[in-house]
Amino acid sequence: MVAQEWMGHKLVSSVYFEPDEQGLDLFSAYLRSFRNEPVRLLVDLIEEEFRQIHIPLLRGSDRQTILKRNYAKYFRTSEYRFAISQSVERKTRKEEKLLLIGLTNQYLLEPWLKIVEETRTPLSGIVSLPLLSEDYVKELKSESRAIILVSQQVPSNLRQSVFVDGKLVLSRLVPIASFYQGDYASDVLRDIESTQRYLISQRIVERSETIAVHIITNKRHFDKLTLRCQKESFFDFTIHEINELLAREKIDVSDEQDFSSGLYCYLVSKKIAINHYAQARERRYFMHYCGGLALRSLSIALLALGLGIAMTSSVKGLLYNSVIAETNLIEQKYKAKYNQLSENRIDSTTSTTNMQNIVQTVETLQNNYLRDPEEMLAMISGDISIFPDIRVKKIDWFVADFSDLESANEVHWDKPKKRPRTAGKNKDPNVPKPKKGYFEIAQVEGEFLNFDGNFRYALSAVDDLEKTMRETGKYFSVEITKRPLDIESGNRLSGDASGTKRGAIERAELAFRVVREVPKGE
Repeated sequence: MVAQEWMGHKLVSSVYFEPDEQGLDLFSAYLRSFRNEPVRLLVDLIEEEFRQIHIPLLRGSDRQTILKRNYAKYFRTSEYRFAISQSVERKTRKEEKLLLIGLTNQYLLEPWLKIVEETRTPLSGIVSLPLLSEDYVKELKSESRAIILVSQQVPSNLRQSVFVDGKLVLSRLVPIASFYQGDYASDVLRDIESTQRYLISQRIVERSETIAVHIITNKRHFDKLTLRCQKESFFDFTIHEINELLAREKIDVSDEQDFSSGLYCYLVSKKIAINHYAQARERRYFMHYCGGLALRSLSIALLALGLGIAMTSSVKGLLYNSVIAETNLIEQKYKAKYNQLSENRIDSTTSTTNMQNIVQTVETLQNNYLRDPEEMLAMISGDISIFPDIRVKKIDWFVADFSDLESANEVHWDKPKKRPRTAGKNKDPNVPKPKKGYFEIAQVEGEFLNFDGNFRYALSAVDDLEKTMRETGKYFSVEITKRPLDIESGNRLSGDASGTKRGAIERAELAFRVVREVPKGE
């Protein structure tokens, strides 16, 4: 067991504990000295197996049932198991490719976890080192589909993790005895070739496929591995010296490193939340720790809120006092003004009720009956501007309570007792029936400019003007009251045919009446 303390990118200390009675006692004392600081357990064990399986693409309880069935099949005697989804394949049906990992001998962890439990140390998670290295492989730029990452965390074992398309496929931890004495480079290559044969036999890679191999080693073996790997053509070798790798990642370590444990411990320390194997009962003190942090943060937030409210109340109190002082001054001024006016007051015979009625009447007139002719005149002018030959000579505008009133003198805002019989009769069938409401009525008189005696054109222009104004939909009714030439069947046409007035100037006059209903909202 190696306990490393990290502060950001810096390795503060490393403490080693042997798996014997004395080492376990020292580990217990070490944890008690931290006062419930959270820890993570990174495991690198031979007793860790990897299985790739395919299951139907399911969700919820159905997926959990299938996972439990596969856990029982491959890791029957272990509680430490984990499944990670790698891809979704579309065949006859959608299938999910999973990687199952688990510890075949969970009793290796029991002495250490028992001490973690006894010391009430918050354990945030138990992390698998090969699965953790999947994130680091993404930084190793390689054109090969398959990558073998070789590292060594202790002198006696060599870790080989295989990745295909960036996903962990399997990982092997094999014993090696030549780290300090012997042909270390040849032993490493022999184990890599053994891994290659296994991959080909399982049809994970093709026989002719080139595999990229990244070896993390120390200065002692760097040159020997480089020379030995240059002789091989079946692999694409890249040798990384561990201290240069740490410097490139800006990881601060005090001593020169011979193993890769510092790199992986740094990777797991910078993760916000990560867990592969830890059970809920083993993480309960960590949940208590998170709850304590949440309550502490909430207390600080409530304290800050209380201080903010107190400061706001103080500021409001100061402002309130200043407002009171200003109000007292204003009150004194008004009292002095009132006393001055009281001495010279003029009695009024108008009662309060009459004054109230007058105010209400004025408000009613302003809100309902007082209107400006500008809006309607602008609408009529826009329609007449289409006919440049017509000039307006006179406009009578007024507001009425019935749509068929002829002049402002007929308007009675109070309810009339009886309307004249002639009111409401329509001479033109296109004019709507009379209606009670609130209307703007304009009676327009005009003439044709430079009229040359072509009454056919003038009558046609008047009809077009009437049709245009009706089709706009802006008016309640449009009625032509005078045409340039009265051609109704009941009228007679008279004139002088002697030719004595041949030099007289012809005139073509017209008049029309426009009614616009004004909604109460306007």
